[in-house]
Amino acid sequence: MNFEESENFSEEEITEFKADEFSADGSAGQTSPSEDKNDVLKELFSWVRTIAIGVLIGILLVVFVVQRDNVYGDSMNPTLENGDMVYTEKISTYFHSYERGDVVILDGHDMEGYDREEYLIKRIIGLPGETVRIADGCVYIRPADSEEFFLLEESYLVEGQQTWMMSIGVDKGYDEITLAENEYFCLGDNRNVSKDSRVLGPFTEDRIKGVAFVCVYPFAHFGLIR
Repeated sequence: MNFEESENFSEEEITEFKADEFSADGSAGQTSPSEDKNDVLKELFSWVRTIAIGVLIGILLVVFVVQRDNVYGDSMNPTLENGDMVYTEKISTYFHSYERGDVVILDGHDMEGYDREEYLIKRIIGLPGETVRIADGCVYIRPADSEEFFLLEESYLVEGQQTWMMSIGVDKGYDEITLAENEYFCLGDNRNVSKDSRVLGPFTEDRIKGVAFVCVYPFAHFGLIR
């Protein structure tokens, strides 16, 4: 019994087969050192470009979109506590699109009664054109297009927390004030210790540096800011 098999190739097929086995420089399918070096350089350039783009995007995000801020003091208890780390979005500052209840980062430099270097973090209570009245331990709002005040419901406050004025704020007329078209009345959630619009007066919109939207540290406080 014959287990061998034979195949007959033409001379053209044999020539073609041999040509496939060797490259033009006589090597058997191997790349040259110069080609290997070019491949390494291309790969290195690709990595550098990717890293550079990532760094650039990170810088743009920090400068124009989002920033990290640390909370100092107890003026925003119980919403935020001393030592909390929050992230703040800046997009709202470009469009001046703020809402009542937003927790915002404020620049208090050069405001009468504020002598610290840090920014403040407070909650927007009164919007441009509105009249804010603080009386009987409560906050009342009169919309720009209304003659009537309504009681502001503040679910973020500790139960039983009241809002009172200091005499210095009363003397300046901050217990009842009509806000200009670029002014916001801002208060801390811990009304008993917060230095805010009751003493400093309303904040112009150029003093708003961002809207805090999430607490990221400590992890026990992780969550959206409401």
